[in-house]
Amino acid sequence: MLRLFTLVLLLSSLPLPQTAGDESQIIAFENLWNQMQITHDADAMDQLLDPDFVLTDYDGSVLNKAQFLASLRDKSNQLTVEVSQDMKLHRHGDTVIVIGATHEKGTLKGRPYEHHGRFTDTWVKRDYRWLCIASQLALVPKSGM
Repeated sequence: MLRLFTLVLLLSSLPLPQTAGDESQIIAFENLWNQMQITHDADAMDQLLDPDFVLTDYDGSVLNKAQFLASLRDKSNQLTVEVSQDMKLHRHGDTVIVIGATHEKGTLKGRPYEHHGRFTDTWVKRDYRWLCIASQLALVPKSGM
């Protein structure tokens, strides 16, 4: 009995992959991302992004981390809806690729807009933390969702 207890104790202390927990955490981060955009919370967003983060936006512009955070602070863009759907995760060791659909609605400099699109986010695990290193957005017609 003591041997079995010792073996269970030893095995429970080994670092084992926690893919289900990691995937749930990444989905939660993706949903938090949407809320941070609505509330312009660049300080919180900063904690989710790798220092080398890069975003390719729906219009083809490429933003580094500082530029993306500055755009997030810009209150001339007022989002009222920011939703991610149909997310699928593809794990490759300490890297997870998330693909999904996005719907956002709001006003930019007083002009209303609504976008439907697809996104690809790349998350890497560094020092036991998941950080987004790249994000890419593409517009699609509403009928293409």
